[in-house]
Amino acid sequence: MSIENTIGFYSVKIFSIFIISVVYVIIGSIAGLLINRSLPKIDKLEELSTLYLISLIFIKFGIISIVYYFIRRNIKRIPFFLDGVYGFKYSLLKEASGGIIIGFIMYNYLDTLRALLQELKRRIYNKLDNK
Repeated sequence: MSIENTIGFYSVKIFSIFIISVVYVIIGSIAGLLINRSLPKIDKLEELSTLYLISLIFIKFGIISIVYYFIRRNIKRIPFFLDGVYGFKYSLLKEASGGIIIGFIMYNYLDTLRALLQELKRRIYNKLDNK
């Protein structure tokens, strides 16, 4: 492999990582907004039992995990326009299956989940301080 092909290959790879990151941010933002809007708002978290609060958190994380799974699974199937250029194979790009960006972006849009986690944290700290 010549130096020109090596530089070309890594240029295509870096550009594809950039593109997949942008796609993850966009899809993660949309998914986070849709999930946040579809989950019911709870006004008085203090009145919920701790068991019910934990159950709600688990259910919400379950929904997020299922959405995350389908997003990652389908992003791998999207054809990449630079596939084959300088010998680059999009199907072998490990960053395309990572998707940690999706989880981070989705979490930032989930106000309801963050409020539940904050309430659970407050209760745990209160229990630990009272001992």
